[in-house]
Amino acid sequence: MITGPISWAAAKTSASIASASSARRSPGSRCFASSPRNGMTIDGTVKDTIEVSASGNAALADRLESFAALLELADAQYHAVRAYRRAAEVIRSTPAPVAELVRAGRAQELRGIGPGIEGRLRELVETGDIQELADLERELAPELIGLGRLLGIGAKRGVEVGRALGISTLDEFREAAEEGRLQNVPGIGPQTERKLVDALRAAERPRPPAGLLLNRAWALSQTIADPFGAEVAGDPLRFKDSSERLAVVACADGPKPLLDEFERLAQIVTVLERSDDRSIGVTVEGIPVELVVVPRERFGTELL
Repeated sequence: MITGPISWAAAKTSASIASASSARRSPGSRCFASSPRNGMTIDGTVKDTIEVSASGNAALADRLESFAALLELADAQYHAVRAYRRAAEVIRSTPAPVAELVRAGRAQELRGIGPGIEGRLRELVETGDIQELADLERELAPELIGLGRLLGIGAKRGVEVGRALGISTLDEFREAAEEGRLQNVPGIGPQTERKLVDALRAAERPRPPAGLLLNRAWALSQTIADPFGAEVAGDPLRFKDSSERLAVVACADGPKPLLDEFERLAQIVTVLERSDDRSIGVTVEGIPVELVVVPRERFGTELL
């Protein structure tokens, strides 16, 4: 039985991150010829659908947060949206592997997890996703939600732009901006249009609307890094309390398979830019994350 507050784990974030970072820092063992298959470790060991580890908890929490964000846009009841967000926070700060608790029918032992959320967690653990979340993602164009948040216009306005102009991708958004069609959207005047066009054209590295707390930034980066045997880099590696640059570095002989797989991750809803050895994706919360894939001899340098 899990008893008492479990948020004490947050107080140990820095120590846990330092320990995990130290334990994982062996770049020579992380170079491989191509991307591992879904459900496989680097050495070929079969994994469960959702890993029962700290990163597994982060993956569960990320999907619940995405679900909450899309439920809010779908005008779901406020208390339901808040319940999923609180459940995500609890899961992320739980030291025990939550997927194991779900399989054992013990998820409701966690604070704030009721029968409804337990059912969603069971579906997520057993099938790898939540059907209603997948349906909402198809309906609401999460790439526009993520882009809207990144550009500072908000999730609802991002969806409004998509529906008004019949667009659903980053490239279509850019095309509409370049053609001056944004002013056709109610509520977007010349000044807002100029800001959006400037933001889309900006050559500097994209930043999230607000910096992430270290524990949240590390958890998100680790969830994205794990499928590639990658290492967390950027601001979380520097232990910045407010992290704006999120990056992970992978070592491989050929970058393309890993970059392709990165763009298919559930956490990445759209891609801002891509080159031969790196790609910058955006989450539904509007947070940009960069994947860099380099040969063995450059691995340590890219982590700095």
